[in-house]
Amino acid sequence: MSEVRGVNWTDGRPGTGLTPEERAIEQHLELLDRVIGLEQQVGELQSANLLSPSETVAAERNLAAMRSSMTWRAGRLVTLPVRAAKVVKRRLLG
Repeated sequence: MSEVRGVNWTDGRPGTGLTPEERAIEQHLELLDRVIGLEQQVGELQSANLLSPSETVAAERNLAAMRSSMTWRAGRLVTLPVRAAKVVKRRLLG
């Protein structure tokens, strides 16, 4: 697949014109190659963000400690009217 989009290896070369079928096959293969590359990138990104079991437990403990803090509970109490208004607005306006 060429680096520049829309440029084919046959452009500007005499006697290398492709039939519409051959051009469609070439484009299909280019797209297939791109899909395979993107699937590999997705797999790499998904595996890079996984936490080990001990890291997961530590993160869950930190989250539980944060949610049980006085600051968190006070913030939830202060923002309760705004959150309730958003729920009512969503239900009334659909």
